[in-house]
Amino acid sequence: MSMSLPNEIISRVKRTWDFLRPGAPLHKPLRNADPLIKMNLPPLMGRRDAAYDCAVKLFSDDLFAREEAERSRLYTIGNGLMQQAAEDTRAILRMLSSPDTESRERGILHFVLLIGNISQTLGDSLELQDELLQDEAVSPLKELGVTQTEAELVRSEKFLGDYEVSVINQLRIYFERASLKINRYRGYTHKSFSPANASRYRKAYEAYTRIYSGEA
Repeated sequence: MSMSLPNEIISRVKRTWDFLRPGAPLHKPLRNADPLIKMNLPPLMGRRDAAYDCAVKLFSDDLFAREEAERSRLYTIGNGLMQQAAEDTRAILRMLSSPDTESRERGILHFVLLIGNISQTLGDSLELQDELLQDEAVSPLKELGVTQTEAELVRSEKFLGDYEVSVINQLRIYFERASLKINRYRGYTHKSFSPANASRYRKAYEAYTRIYSGEA
């Protein structure tokens, strides 16, 4: 029996890991991607879409019925979900053979990175607001001489509060307007799936939705 088959399998698995491992460089998409690499595309898309949808749901909830500390925690989670979606989209791009699909995925990558950064900024603004308003005599900002008068504190609290509300409202508008094309892109992809790959996508999407929603 020839030993070439095991060696070929090992080589293909190694190439697949090189493409899918976290932090792998964003290579130019392969025009004839290895089938072992492409077979990972449906569950990877399922995980990416689950992360994105859970982030959208998070920002659509009644955030302002929650305390500031809880909102800050949720913004951190939202950023994490978008970073996961971005990481998966980078991996998806390394598998694609269609220039049109590559262009669509690059647009999605740009969008989720922006939303993740905005989410992180929301959390940072709440941290700033908390530190400015705290009563402790010593804090990192106060040690640097960053203090405010009573009138300035009132103005800062109003500004940061208005900023948070405005940004959340804008994010909800962005999600709503992007949903038409994102759902259309998903439809294009799902039509190209075989029944087996459609099942793999659905199982990954459902499993990661439970994980990201904290239901697992």
